[in-house]
Amino acid sequence: MNDDASASPSPNSAVDPAATMLPAVAERARESARVRWWLIGALLLLAALVAAAYVDLRRQQDVLLQQLAEQRRIDAETQGALAAMRKEAADAAKQVAQLDQALAETKAQRADLDQLYLELSRGRDEAALIDVERMINLALQELQIAGNVPAALNALQTADGRLARLQRPQLTPLRRALGRDIERLKSIAPLDITGNALRIDQLVRQVDSLPMLADPAARLPAAKAEPAPPPKAVDTRPWARFRAWLAQEFGELVQIREVAAPESVLLASNQLQAVRERLRLRLLDARQSLLGRNEPLYRADITEAQNMLGRYFDTKSPSVQQMSAQLRQLAGVALALEPPSLAESLEALRNVRPGATR
Repeated sequence: MNDDASASPSPNSAVDPAATMLPAVAERARESARVRWWLIGALLLLAALVAAAYVDLRRQQDVLLQQLAEQRRIDAETQGALAAMRKEAADAAKQVAQLDQALAETKAQRADLDQLYLELSRGRDEAALIDVERMINLALQELQIAGNVPAALNALQTADGRLARLQRPQLTPLRRALGRDIERLKSIAPLDITGNALRIDQLVRQVDSLPMLADPAARLPAAKAEPAPPPKAVDTRPWARFRAWLAQEFGELVQIREVAAPESVLLASNQLQAVRERLRLRLLDARQSLLGRNEPLYRADITEAQNMLGRYFDTKSPSVQQMSAQLRQLAGVALALEPPSLAESLEALRNVRPGATR
């Protein structure tokens, strides 16, 4: 094209305008065709790119949908796991609360054990002195409340043995005081309540077999059983000669006795049984007073039983004499016990252990 322009004729030469415009039009037509092809190619390329982008977008959309479905599944599983974890957390919190409670109880028990350990750590001597104090107080209670001398003596001897195992010279005054109180208790005569009560029961069972002054059936066999009296000097008094004559002539048919209470031989049969019941009741009351350690009532009942025995019963009968002897022995039983106060042992204990109970 540049060649054509360089070869063009000069202005002075004659040029054909149509011949000059044809190549330019052809060139523009070619340029237009090339531009159209370039545009078609660009459009085709753009369409291809758009199609490829659409396909890729659809593929990415499918992938995103799959990922979204997977994420939803994972979210559902996560929610289930979260609910399970919440339940486990609640169970764990409950277990923690139980553990806290158990820990609090353990701490309380540990505190109690520590306190017990502190109390036990006072030493063997302190524990022994506490035991000795308890035994002395027990002995004092047995003496003051029940009057039980054997139990009090046993308690004091146990306390002395506890001190003997310690072998502490500073406890010697306390052991000496305990020894003196033990000797005082040993010097007290023991009161056999059970044995005396059994003796009274035996007397109660013998009441029905005792002969009475007003019972003639009981006097005759007793008179036959009496041995013959030894010969005595002849009494020259008229009354004595008359009694000797009556005894010789009438023998056992007539008996002359001197009685302190004439009404005791004039009792009817029903009154005899009433007297026996009164004597039995007196003995039972005495037994009850003995068990209750009521000395005034006990002595009153025994005295009344002795009076009834001497007033209404045949005192020459061996059974009546035996019961009268047993009643005298029972009347000598002392129920009012005056035990030692154990003040010396308590004072010695307070000197060794100032915190002892007063």
